[in-house]
Amino acid sequence: MLPYPNGPPKRLNKNEEFVKLRLRSVLTCLILAAAIGRAQDAAQAPAPAPAKAASPQASPQATQQAPEEAQPSATLKPPREVPSTVNTGGGFSIEPMYWVPRGYPHVRTGAKNFQVNPGDFDYLSKPDRAIGARVSFPLGANGTIRASYTQTKSNGSTIVPSNLNLFGSFVAKDDLLVTYYKIEMVKLSYDYLTYFWKKKNSEIRLKTLWEIQRISMSNEIDDFVPQSDGTFSPNTAQGTKSVFLPTFGLGLEQTLSRHFRWETRASGFGLPHRSNIGDMEADVAFRSGHFELLAGGRYLHFKSSPKGEGYNIGTIYGPFFSIRYYGKKQ
Repeated sequence: MLPYPNGPPKRLNKNEEFVKLRLRSVLTCLILAAAIGRAQDAAQAPAPAPAKAASPQASPQATQQAPEEAQPSATLKPPREVPSTVNTGGGFSIEPMYWVPRGYPHVRTGAKNFQVNPGDFDYLSKPDRAIGARVSFPLGANGTIRASYTQTKSNGSTIVPSNLNLFGSFVAKDDLLVTYYKIEMVKLSYDYLTYFWKKKNSEIRLKTLWEIQRISMSNEIDDFVPQSDGTFSPNTAQGTKSVFLPTFGLGLEQTLSRHFRWETRASGFGLPHRSNIGDMEADVAFRSGHFELLAGGRYLHFKSSPKGEGYNIGTIYGPFFSIRYYGKKQ
């Protein structure tokens, strides 16, 4: 059998071999150039961003929020107080008060006392009691009007330690003095609920106090001057001094339970070398039905204008008790 069934292969001449080699070289160069260009493009292209993990689709129940959770708590408005049956000290009420004061008022030399003798005198008799009443009624959703009147008085006797000039009347040393004074206090207050906090099951309220106060003190000092016949001739020094000022303050109260609460108030106003008033009060209250029992303490400081011949200054404090009747039952 012959090695080439179809006959020996045809030999190419030199020109055909040369052309065929050139074509193969060009084709190889083109393939290499294309491969190099793709490698450069791949090296310059930015790396693809990692694919985000697909979050599972939330259920309709999970995506729906409760109405109160629909907005962040930081953007919610402060809650408004909701009236409840728990005692808050508001509502129309009438309150008789009984105060057991301590301290003594004084008479001091005023700017118009041009006498050699001073006009400084200390009352030595303290008041036995002070009685009064307070009426309260609501004004608007967050306000309460309180109007109060309190009166205290005392009398006594003493020996003059030195020569005095009291309200323009001369009083000699060692004379017998019979004294009497009366202090009247009138206050009109608007208590405004400014803010409140919830503490467990109780409520703490902050109130701003806008007040007008008038305190007046009547002085009567009878000087019994000894006569040569052994009798006494009366010489009376008297005068009434008053303070009428607006006062401003703060109040706090907390409802402890359905029947118990506490409250405190402090207010005052004054100008240097002028009249001034300072008033503080704190108590604990127990309420049942229409009635509320209160027990606490009160502090009062006042000074009348020092522009006259004499003026009054006093600091009175002590425990007080009261019973409050509410028009609406708890």
